Amino acid sequence: MADNLNNSEEEANKKTADSFKKNAVVTDSASDVPKEYADELDIHVVPLYIHYNGIEFKDGIDIHSEKIYSLQKEKKVIFMSSSPSPKDFIDIYSKLLKNHEKIISIHISSKLSAVIKSAKIAADLLKAKERITIFDSLSGTMGTGFMAIAAAKAVKKDYEFSRMLKVLEFLREHMGLYGTIDTLKYLRRSGRVPAIARIATALLRIKPLLGIKNGLVEMIGITVTRWGSLQAITSKVIRKFKSEKWVIVSVIHSLSKVEAKKVMKKIQISLNCVESMVVECTPVVGAHTGPGLIGIIISKLDRETAELFIW
Repeated sequence: MADNLNNSEEEANKKTADSFKKNAVVTDSASDVPKEYADELDIHVVPLYIHYNGIEFKDGIDIHSEKIYSLQKEKKVIFMSSSPSPKDFIDIYSKLLKNHEKIISIHISSKLSAVIKSAKIAADLLKAKERITIFDSLSGTMGTGFMAIAAAKAVKKDYEFSRMLKVLEFLREHMGLYGTIDTLKYLRRSGRVPAIARIATALLRIKPLLGIKNGLVEMIGITVTRWGSLQAITSKVIRKFKSEKWVIVSVIHSLSKVEAKKVMKKIQISLNCVESMVVECTPVVGAHTGPGLIGIIISKLDRETAELFIW
C-alpha cells in the first residue's frame, strides 16, 4: 500500500510539473495581433477601452470597427480611449502566475498610452516584479504585435528568457512604421496627436505620411492625393529594405482592405518577406484615425530573429 501511495504522489507531482509552463506572453489589444495568431501561440490580449456617449466598451469585444466607422460617418461621433486598469492586468497576471515561471508583457509605446503604467502598477501590487517583465515596444499596432508574436514563438521553441529579450530588443530597434490616413479630421477631433492636429486645422485636405520615432507618432511627409500617399510609403519601404536578407511585414488598414492588399503585393514582389500579413486595425486604432488608414509595419531580421519566423 505504501508503494501505491508513493506512486500516486509521484504521478501527482509529475502532472503538476507538466502543467507548470516556463513563460507566458501578454500584450494589449492595440497590438493588433490577429486572433488566429493569439489563439495558436497562446498570446494573452488585454483589451483597451473605447468610450462613447458615457458608455465604456472593451476594444474588439463589446464594439467592432464597422460600428465605429458607421458612427463616425453618420453622426460625427468623437471617440475617446483609455488603457486597461491595473485590476485588468492583475486578473490576467494572477491567473498566469499560477502555472508559469515568468511573464513577458509587451505593450504599445509608453509615449502613446498609459497601458504600461497600468501594467507596472499591477506587477507592483502583486509583488511579482521579478516574475513579470514589462516591455515597452516603443511602437504600436503590428509593430508591437510582431514583438508579441516573436516572443510567443520563442516560448514555443523553449528559448531562455534572456535570449527572447534579445530578440525583442532587436525588433524594437529596427521596427519601422510608414503610414497614411485619408483625412486628418478624426485625429484632430480626438486630440490624440496634437502636433498633427494643429497642422490639420489649416490643411485638412492633405494626405499626411506618418511614422513612429522614439515611440512617438510624427509626420514624415505629405502628398495631395490618396494614390500619391500610398505610392510614397510603399516606395520608401522598398528603397530602405531592398538590400535586407529577410524582413517581416504587415500592412494594417481601417476599412481599406483592397488598397492594403495592393500595397502588400508590391512589397512581396520587391522584398524577401519571411512573414507577411494584411491586418485590419483594432477598433481602438480606428476610433482615432477613422476609415482610410494604411500602414506598413516592417523590420529587418538577423539570423537569430529569422530562425523564429523561418524554421
